[in-house]
Amino acid sequence: MRAALAAAVLLVSGGAAAATTAENAAKYQALRTRLAAEFIVVGDEPGESQPADERKENEGIIRWSDSTIGLGWYLGMLATEHHLLTHPDEFPGMPGDPDATLDELYYALRAMERLDFVADASFPPPCTQEGALNGFFVRDDVPAGFHSHFPPMAGMTSDFSDPVLTNKEMSQDQVYHVLLGLALVRALVPAQTFVRAVDLRFWASDQARRILEHVSSHGWAITNPACGDRQVERGPAAGGYSHGTRAVAGYFTDGAWLPEVSEAVAFAWELSRDPSAPQYSDEDNLHMAMAIAAVGDGWGETTAADLATLMEEQDWPAYPLLHRVLHRVDAGWCTAAERVNDRARAMLDELPASADPSSPRPGGPAPHGFTVWHRFIRGRDKHYVGSPGSDGTRYNGVDYLVLHNLYAIATPSTWSGGSGPGVPECPTRTEPPPEAGTGGPDSSSTPPRSGASPGGDGSCRAAPARSQRSPRAAWWALGFTIGLGLRRRSARLPAPSRR
Repeated sequence: MRAALAAAVLLVSGGAAAATTAENAAKYQALRTRLAAEFIVVGDEPGESQPADERKENEGIIRWSDSTIGLGWYLGMLATEHHLLTHPDEFPGMPGDPDATLDELYYALRAMERLDFVADASFPPPCTQEGALNGFFVRDDVPAGFHSHFPPMAGMTSDFSDPVLTNKEMSQDQVYHVLLGLALVRALVPAQTFVRAVDLRFWASDQARRILEHVSSHGWAITNPACGDRQVERGPAAGGYSHGTRAVAGYFTDGAWLPEVSEAVAFAWELSRDPSAPQYSDEDNLHMAMAIAAVGDGWGETTAADLATLMEEQDWPAYPLLHRVLHRVDAGWCTAAERVNDRARAMLDELPASADPSSPRPGGPAPHGFTVWHRFIRGRDKHYVGSPGSDGTRYNGVDYLVLHNLYAIATPSTWSGGSGPGVPECPTRTEPPPEAGTGGPDSSSTPPRSGASPGGDGSCRAAPARSQRSPRAAWWALGFTIGLGLRRRSARLPAPSRR
């Protein structure tokens, strides 16, 4: 199957001409304009500043589903965009207005906080009816009839208006990708950047800590505090990845707060760096682990190399790029950068200037892989050919926009006409390595790595000896702890609202 898919990718992408920086920036501008006009309403009211995932043009339906994943990446898009716009010497010709981007980022952060506040008032009695900021959030608050903002759409679906009430609850996958976006805000928006008297960087870290406190507060079982702290219906058991998530908490708090974890599952997280780990037969488990590891520097000094290896499984270069942008760790990156950058650039170049991120079905394959909602959580078997049942579906393109920005920031010299640095060399190093997840960067032109030990230079070095604990015992621990908790809900298409 892998060989056949690789052949198909070569067939559709082999003839794609390399694009220039200016050409890809023009694609970026076109997709940003399209996003604003067809997929989002920016503002502070219910449903606003939450990009729709897709438009089923042949049915007249616009859809929000798993939308806090999309909101996390949208936050990341805005943070990375602002960084590019405010460093014109490195990224000349980047389209956009930094002040307008900050304003849009403010409303996106407001949307995320609103989803936290309204969650406790979103379930019928005997559940509570009062809002609260406690880290428990719903996936969206898009009200029935919101499709009227997007003519000629005649109907909509959203988790918030779904008749199955528990479908609006948060779950692990939503958490990890929200944290991804908040981490990029923390890394790239300078401290004391105020919009409407709010420090955006501090606000992002505050929201992240609140979410992490909730996720870890009941033995790493995600609960619904509005309904007696029962476990959420989908994806409640966060224990299997708790050691990686603990490192994320360290990133957001500069190591000041590290939630308690069970040592019984430490080896399970260690083995999650292995692309042959059995849970990765479901690609959803892979993108969750890669998101956590990238944000928290979750495997320490080998994280960059590990993510570059895991990237190959589903063709997801966004995660090693994310790690580089957040942490600036040279170890691993200095040897993996060429491979990661080449694949990311090929993805950016292959999207034709006039192309729409959309499913090619019932035809295909397409000349590009942005044929699914979110290329970096969907398996490679759907890239270029689309998902079953996706005929006539157009996607918001945020995955392309984030990849464009991460690629540039990770290696600024790839931007034609700029003055930024290239891939670092790999000097020999003898100092002790830093621990994972112990801090975060202050924003600067080239964001410094987080978690660096005093005097550390983050250069390449040999990996430490691995534990010799029995792999069978480790997989048992992983399976016992994760169980069915990492599953995402199976695909469903609830009846659309046409009110």
